[in-house]
Amino acid sequence: MKRLIYILFALLGFGFTSCEEIGKAEYGVPHVSFKLKARVVDEAGKPIQGIEVRTEDDEPFEYNTGISDYKGNIDAYGGFWPGAERGQVQFIDIDGEANGGEYETQLVKLTNVEQIGAGDGNWHEGSYRVDVGTVVMKLKEVTDEENTESEENSEE
Repeated sequence: MKRLIYILFALLGFGFTSCEEIGKAEYGVPHVSFKLKARVVDEAGKPIQGIEVRTEDDEPFEYNTGISDYKGNIDAYGGFWPGAERGQVQFIDIDGEANGGEYETQLVKLTNVEQIGAGDGNWHEGSYRVDVGTVVMKLKEVTDEENTESEENSEE
């Protein structure tokens, strides 16, 4: 029974470390803070609203900050587990046809990631930022099958 309780505590994030060992008691998991800036435009250079940026392992940024505004700007902030893959991010059209058409998901490699703050020596392992620059979204190509379905729906 005691072992089961230890397993449950471990799954919930509780640890059994003396306060003397780490200086103070903490609850949580290791994490890093991550800021990302980008501007999203179509192939003509027009800003696109409603494009969401997610990590490559499909984690959204916190507080809905990872969605482009009417000027196409994204100023995203997130707290993530350290060591998770952050080599690229994906820009996803979340509103479909609403803002000029349906766009393909774009994968963008992150370069020039800059550490802007050190960790606290405990759970927070540092703050990072990256400015992706301008991301050009491409319209999804309509297949012959989709054209046929669209024509059939309009005839009804």
